[in-house]
Amino acid sequence: MRIAFISYEFPPDTGKGGIGTYVQQIAGAMAANGNEVHVFAGSNYREGSDDSNGFIVHRIKCVNGDDFRGKVVLVFGEQNAIAPFDVIESPEINGNAWEVKKTFTNIPLVVRLHAPNYLVESLKKTYIPFTAKLRFILGSLKRFRFDLGYWRPYDKMLDPDYHFIQLANNISAPSAAMKNWAVKNWKIAPDKITVVPNIFFPSQDLLDIPINEKTNYNRVVFFGRLNVLKGLVNATKAMQNILVQNPEWQFRVIGDDGPGPNNHICMKEWMQKELKEVGSQVEFLNGMAYEDLPAAISDSEIVLLPSLFESFSYTCAEAMAAGRAVVGSNNAGMADLIENNKSGVLINPYSFREITGALQKLILDNQFRYQLSINARESILIKQNAAKTVHLFQEYYCNIIENKLVEN
Repeated sequence: MRIAFISYEFPPDTGKGGIGTYVQQIAGAMAANGNEVHVFAGSNYREGSDDSNGFIVHRIKCVNGDDFRGKVVLVFGEQNAIAPFDVIESPEINGNAWEVKKTFTNIPLVVRLHAPNYLVESLKKTYIPFTAKLRFILGSLKRFRFDLGYWRPYDKMLDPDYHFIQLANNISAPSAAMKNWAVKNWKIAPDKITVVPNIFFPSQDLLDIPINEKTNYNRVVFFGRLNVLKGLVNATKAMQNILVQNPEWQFRVIGDDGPGPNNHICMKEWMQKELKEVGSQVEFLNGMAYEDLPAAISDSEIVLLPSLFESFSYTCAEAMAAGRAVVGSNNAGMADLIENNKSGVLINPYSFREITGALQKLILDNQFRYQLSINARESILIKQNAAKTVHLFQEYYCNIIENKLVEN
């Protein structure tokens, strides 16, 4: 097969997040499986093509994702003229392949669900104070334009991500949670969305981290972007309680800073104020390269990941591969990775009391913590077996191409 992945986000130029990680891993896996793979990605400072781990990366110099959407058409067209692509895949966010699909209508388009903009932005507004929401409405009345603002009902017809997905010949999702959201909010027929887990290749450095029976470090770690979406409001409240109750324990926060819960202060500064009483037990580290992560989490026993939503959590998979006891969200794709109380603990991310209880149980019951750590590594290697997942993707793309040939 000749496969094109069209994604503005691709490391290292445009993002350290889940979309770029997914595209990098699936491109490499599909190329290693005997396919010809091309990635069309954005860059803010360079252009050109290069061979990367067995697949070709075409970088399109652009200002942002909107600029990329138009500029990618020419580069894609040049490569398609050399030899036609069998299938295109693109994330739903910002419609990266919108103009390509409209130009090359006969090539099947797979839209991969990650987390639509509306979903992400609505969750980021979770903790905006009632008074701020009310002020917005009163301001609209003064302008003689009544607007419910933050209470405005969601209208999918005004959502560009929804309109882009209408161009898809097929839709895939990395978890049942993401599929269920699209079925509920976009009224997409369930049989049009196929759940295929993200490919995950744990680094040997993660797998080599020893799992200690004793709590040698007394440390809880969070790693990911610092924002409301990652559940850091209730995580902070929970850790404030935990560190007061357990003065010998530490909290390490790893990630690039982002907006806090009230939009007037960054998340790091908000957390520092909330954790002032236990500040000597807390450290913040900036986001780091993937290869530096194992060292940063190896001297810990517990990883806290209470995201409000994740379609798939690479951080969870990485923490499990590292053999850490994970406290993760039951409101996201983590539930597909973790078997509750066997390979991790699932909590309600909106309940800081539930988060506190789960952490305290792991701290007080060391044998439970140790067994979870052992099970986590074993489970992720079985559930996220890369060879098995690559086969699922290969079969999925082949079926799409075969169906197109039948239709023609």
